[in-house]
Amino acid sequence: MQDSRRILDMIKAEISPLHEALFKRYIRSLLKKHFNAIRLLGDKPDFGDRPILLLPNHSTWWDGFFIHILKIQVLKRPGYLMMLEEQLAKNRFFANVGAYSINPTSAKENIRSLNYSVELLERPDHPFVCIFPQGVLSPWGVRPLGYRRGIDIILRKLSKPVNLCQLAMKCEYLAGQRADVFFQFGKNSVFEPGNVVDVQELEQSHEHLLHEMNLRIIGGEKGRLILAGKRSINESFEILRKKLGLLRGQK
Repeated sequence: MQDSRRILDMIKAEISPLHEALFKRYIRSLLKKHFNAIRLLGDKPDFGDRPILLLPNHSTWWDGFFIHILKIQVLKRPGYLMMLEEQLAKNRFFANVGAYSINPTSAKENIRSLNYSVELLERPDHPFVCIFPQGVLSPWGVRPLGYRRGIDIILRKLSKPVNLCQLAMKCEYLAGQRADVFFQFGKNSVFEPGNVVDVQELEQSHEHLLHEMNLRIIGGEKGRLILAGKRSINESFEILRKKLGLLRGQK
């Protein structure tokens, strides 16, 4: 009897300019509808003309969409995102906007995906490759983050310098009906071929970055506005209240 859990072939990214243009319009509208604002705390590092291995935390279903708006509004370079094979197989469209698959249940497919990540990073257009080092969705406050192996293997196989940069992301409900989304880049490191990375140290530095960002949010920092959402219900009521007040004053 054939196993229903058949291992699928790895899905590679096949970026289509048409699909990217359509997705750009769709994602702006989608995020405007569901979030109050998307903001960047601090500055974007100077990545130069080197490719970027971007490592964000993974705590919401929206994270892939957040990375795409970051690509459009901030990074402004070709981008690729590692996605679970099971999910990408159901949503092949995402391969046309830069997603590629990994199957963590198959050692062979896992290595293929890591090798493909190296291939992407060594492309001449200096792209960024986004990998969620936790591997799975996990509540924002869970510590330790639970970094998995793979980043170290990619870095060991690279034959050219690459930027290694962690990214903190958080959704926070503040005064509005919808959540604000915050980004903060960590310190950028340039890894030369042959350099060795300590995964545990990476994990700890990412936890420190998340803690720092949380303190900035608590302190009331708003940062740079990347995308403003549509008017919320409470904002609409406030406008109505002011209009009614003006009308009463005219009587």
